[in-house]
Amino acid sequence: MLNRLLLLLWRGWLQLRGARLAASARVNPSVKVRPAALQLGAHARLYWGGDVLSHGGGRLQLGAHSHLAPYHYCLLGANTLRLGEHVAVGPRCMFFCHSNGIPADAPATPFSDCHVDADISVGNNVFIGAGCIVLPGASIGDNVVVAAGSVVKGALDSGWLYAGQPARKVKPLC
Repeated sequence: MLNRLLLLLWRGWLQLRGARLAASARVNPSVKVRPAALQLGAHARLYWGGDVLSHGGGRLQLGAHSHLAPYHYCLLGANTLRLGEHVAVGPRCMFFCHSNGIPADAPATPFSDCHVDADISVGNNVFIGAGCIVLPGASIGDNVVVAAGSVVKGALDSGWLYAGQPARKVKPLC
């Protein structure tokens, strides 16, 4: 009973600070997040041990019946990470909307000064296996499976199983 009360208080605090949470959405109190960056649909879940780092207008939008498993890491910067409905993200996955990049004039430019910023979008009915890395600008279509440990860069077409580093088409899904 006490645990339920604490979760309700946590939820209320998040909403007072700007989080937009559907009535059945849940955010574990151990998740480090700027509340104004959150928008969660019905039955969406952010499990324990996660970090959602944003500044400015950076947002995490999680659709209905979707979740980020324990120990997720989302580096948003001022960008948007949008996950559709019925998306399951395995443990220890990382999403980078903001990252360092290697410029064309690499020897002349300090690496710490070079950044890549882009939104990430994930369609509906997607499974992303444990330990995946999703890079800036990635776009994952609907009905996609990304195998554990894959690195997602660019666009992944709908209806396929992807695996590898970088993730490549393995086989079409039924």
